[in-house]
Amino acid sequence: MATHMHGWRRWFFGGYILVTAVLVVVWGYFIVGPAAQAIEQRQHEGLVAVANATGVALQTSSQPADEVLARIAASDDLRLTLIAADGTVLAESIKSDGPMENHADRFEVREALLGGVGVDQRESETDGIDYLYVAVPCTYRGERAVVRVSRTMERVNQLMARYLWVSVGLVVVALIVALIAAWLVSRRAVAPVQRLEQVRTDFVANASHELKTPVAGIRLLSESLAQANEVGDTVAVQELLNRLGHESARLQSLACDLMDLSRLEADLRPQSLETTCDLASVLYASYAAHLPQAEARGIGLEMHDLLPEGRPCRVDLSATDTTLIVNNLIDNAIAYTDEGSVTLRISIEEDKAVLVVSDTGIGIPPVDQERVFERFYRVDTARSRASGGTGLGLALVRHAVERGGGTIELSSQVGVGSTFVVTLPCA
Repeated sequence: MATHMHGWRRWFFGGYILVTAVLVVVWGYFIVGPAAQAIEQRQHEGLVAVANATGVALQTSSQPADEVLARIAASDDLRLTLIAADGTVLAESIKSDGPMENHADRFEVREALLGGVGVDQRESETDGIDYLYVAVPCTYRGERAVVRVSRTMERVNQLMARYLWVSVGLVVVALIVALIAAWLVSRRAVAPVQRLEQVRTDFVANASHELKTPVAGIRLLSESLAQANEVGDTVAVQELLNRLGHESARLQSLACDLMDLSRLEADLRPQSLETTCDLASVLYASYAAHLPQAEARGIGLEMHDLLPEGRPCRVDLSATDTTLIVNNLIDNAIAYTDEGSVTLRISIEEDKAVLVVSDTGIGIPPVDQERVFERFYRVDTARSRASGGTGLGLALVRHAVERGGGTIELSSQVGVGSTFVVTLPCA
């Protein structure tokens, strides 16, 4: 009997380790990938912020363009280039021995001259080093021009490698924890260890704190603001203040979303005396708050209350989580609708509250519909960047809906629009 029990424990231990190892590898694959994409996007956003700040600095500074570019580039090991509309290189942070080639045929320069943000990666014809290039339009001495920021791919790869090594270390730690847990389970028959989920949650929170590239843009905007203030350029001061506010709001939004995600995944209730709330009241408040945003985009925002007269619509969620659901759905609908309208509808069907948010926006391709609720996943990266999205909104909505015992469904057609249906049991 003792030999039989020993063999059972050995097989149980081995099977537990095998299953856990497979789960950890799969977990690492699905977490590291989106996190790496988010890190890469933050690198691009940081370079765009630096380029925009440089454009403002060139307009407000009385110093030669070469000196302005060299001063900004030295603060973060960058290479800056000022390019005229015809492709002529007007100034560069790194002095060259001879005249620079015309840059009119560079991909990122062409995109910037068209009014967008140009991004490219290639080997430099000047020094033979691989660079990541980001270019934005600007105005220099009253003429249309382009500011291009570049960073060596070696530096970018070092940053990416740092995060990947941290991820590998976390996977190794998770495997060690799984080994110890399997040993304890086989000896004591304890409940399954939830350490892997905790490590996964911690990884997302820690990765967010490492996304520091946008801070460089804020620092440069602050320096430009001080310079503009010294010369008394009130127009530039106001523009820089607006950009600082925008960048700060993006960072604050990311931090708040990650805190909400960690709280929802850990199933921690927010500090509130109420465990239920009126979904209709939350919806009306969010509707009123989003009207100016919809009007600014030139689209309609409609509200349809189909609740029976006098019938309450309370759900088993706190006001915090209910507001999170409603606000994120309306924000997304407005952000991804260029013309037409966004429609909100609330009703009760078989003792369940039903919230419908539909729009006439760009729609979601079928291949993306199953992934839009994943963290950091974006269907339209450029639009998300422009609207200040963090890529966590729908992930937060899904977790909050599941906490309330409900479901969320999506139906969408490209070019026609999207409809999200949230069903929550009435409290």
